[in-house]
Amino acid sequence: MNAPSAASGAEVPIRVLHVDDEPDFAGLTAAFLERESEGTTVETATTAAEGLRLLAEERFDCVVSDYNLAETDGLAFFESVRDAGVDVPFILFTGRGSEEIASEAISTGVSDYLQKETGTGQYAVLANRIRNAVDQHRSRTALETSQKRLALFVEQSPLGVLEYDENFRIVAINGAAAEILGYTEDELRGHTWEKIVADASYESVDAVTSALMKSEGGYYSVDENVRKNGERIVCEWHNRVVTDEHGEMVAVFSQFRDISERHRREERLRRTTARLEALFENSPDMINIHDQEGVITEANPELCAKTGYDADELVGTSVWDLDDDIHPDEAQALWANMTAGDRSKLEGSYRRRDGSSFPVEVHIRRLALNGEDRFLVISRDISERVERERRLEETTNRYRTLVENVPDGGVFLFDKDLRYTLVGGEELRSIGVSADDFLGKGPHDLFPAALADELEHYYQEALAGNDHTFEQRLDGEEYRIRTLPIRGDDGVDAGMAMSQNVTEQRQQERKLRQQKESLAEFASVVSHDLRNPLNVAEGHLELIDTDDADSLDAVRRAHRRMRTLIEDVLTLAREGAAVESLDDVELAAAVEASWLNVETGEASLAVDTDRAIRADESRLRQLFENLFRNAVEHGARQASGRSAPGDSVEHSSTSSRATPDDAVEHSSTGDSTASDEAVTVTVGALPDGFFVADDGPGIPAESRESVFEAGYSTSRDGTGFGLRIVEQIAEAHGWSVALTESETGGARFEFSGVAPAAE
Repeated sequence: MNAPSAASGAEVPIRVLHVDDEPDFAGLTAAFLERESEGTTVETATTAAEGLRLLAEERFDCVVSDYNLAETDGLAFFESVRDAGVDVPFILFTGRGSEEIASEAISTGVSDYLQKETGTGQYAVLANRIRNAVDQHRSRTALETSQKRLALFVEQSPLGVLEYDENFRIVAINGAAAEILGYTEDELRGHTWEKIVADASYESVDAVTSALMKSEGGYYSVDENVRKNGERIVCEWHNRVVTDEHGEMVAVFSQFRDISERHRREERLRRTTARLEALFENSPDMINIHDQEGVITEANPELCAKTGYDADELVGTSVWDLDDDIHPDEAQALWANMTAGDRSKLEGSYRRRDGSSFPVEVHIRRLALNGEDRFLVISRDISERVERERRLEETTNRYRTLVENVPDGGVFLFDKDLRYTLVGGEELRSIGVSADDFLGKGPHDLFPAALADELEHYYQEALAGNDHTFEQRLDGEEYRIRTLPIRGDDGVDAGMAMSQNVTEQRQQERKLRQQKESLAEFASVVSHDLRNPLNVAEGHLELIDTDDADSLDAVRRAHRRMRTLIEDVLTLAREGAAVESLDDVELAAAVEASWLNVETGEASLAVDTDRAIRADESRLRQLFENLFRNAVEHGARQASGRSAPGDSVEHSSTSSRATPDDAVEHSSTGDSTASDEAVTVTVGALPDGFFVADDGPGIPAESRESVFEAGYSTSRDGTGFGLRIVEQIAEAHGWSVALTESETGGARFEFSGVAPAAE
């Protein structure tokens, strides 16, 4: 085993184990050795077994053994020592000497052989032999340890390591080098550096190798290398020549690492720096750099242009000499709380050279430049934004009362960044949402992407001066939304969106549409099924040859009655559908055209209005025709004395001009044309609509609630659909109809909620 090292120039202690089966001689030898060699201590053992025990328990630097031992010999003992793993110098010091024993001892691996002699001088020789053997062993062990450490260092180094011989041919590489270059050691061994160096770096690498061959020490270089797969990489190299004690080259070692990513970062940094310099000089923003004391060290051309100062005038001044809104103490406190890379934003007011000022938005970033703290300040003139915000605030205040008190729906004001600035309305409160949930946010912060995209499109349209109405569905609810611009003195300042929940309205419309479609389908089927047998009956009637004319007339009247019923059912189904489009209609013209479509006999018409309304003209004429028939038939029956009051609800309700058959049917109820009491029908205007009145006997008050019911009739010949159709046409337009008594005691139908014609 090895002894610990000593400081340079000091004797290193040596512990010796002396094995000899003569205790007296062993003790004498120990005494002389300790006296002859300072720092040497000797432990004695009289048997090989005892010696092995001591070697296992203690540390010794050398073993001295007699050849002739009681139970074995010295060479066998030496083998036992080596088998036990003890690697220290072993010297045979024996009284029995022969060249044969000496030769065998040396060939076996014994460190030295010395024969016992008489006199004390032999102990000095033995001490010297021990010292030399121990020194040599220690030196060899140290070298081996050093070499082992070096090998481990090279193999485990995170850096690539290449070893070259004196001809700069590769001898060995470590694992890191193999990983970086993609080659195995066998693939590179015997090749020069040219195998792994790119053409662009040949010249620089050749210069380094030339210098290394002169044994001039270490060299650093950055080269472009080529991996086995052809990939180009950039490596950083540290090259050194290893020489012996005579200065002769032993080997060349190169440590290297792949710095391709670092090289790319540095290249990007160089390009970025160049761009930043160009940006500094050409930026549309104002830029300055100042130190921790607030002294401006650099100012870009835009800052000079905006403030009217030259760069030389700004450099050396303090930032608070430029910014009226910042105080030195506040600025110092702000900078002190910022670390490198931190950013801060504030608003200020820059003073121009002529004494005027303008508002600015200031962005500050703390930097560490060349080991010194600096602050990069990028500023932007926000005069237009401040003015826009002022106008927006005025607009917001102007609309605040309206927005916050909208009784039906919600109202949203938004700015040119599509951010909500004012929100209110009963609709928000009803769903538990407050204005704070919207303020400062945009559609994409609040709504699903598809809805938000659509909203932003119409908001942009509003800001462009256009208004739109559209509908959206959210969480199962349907909303009608109108967007429109809010204009100021200089154009559009903001936009407004008004939202109304139309879920119930749309559900009702869909329900009514389904009902009308079902009714129309039913009426069409029923009328079709009735028309076919009616046509057959009418055809066969014409083929009958009989003298009973009265009977045939009765059948014809029944057929006409059935046909009228079919037409009324169809009309009733159609007229209930919602009006799809409206036109401007002159009331007087529509009334007169409708009068011509009715068999009116001696009845007269008075039109007392020049109003125009919004209506579906075809349906409006149907309404007038039904009312005119009702008035004429009602008056005719009363004049003939065949019907009681209230019979006015029975009449033909077809929408086409009366046929000759209709005239026959009308005359059968009484000859109105021969009556002295022919009815007069008057059409006039109301504040929000119109009326149709007659001077007949009227309708009893107790019957007025029932006359609009489908099928209601007091006449044996009536269908009961005429006035129901009138009511349906009114409802399809969104009008209200009421039945009252006219000034002459007749019937008066009043229609309200009628939209006037567009101006």
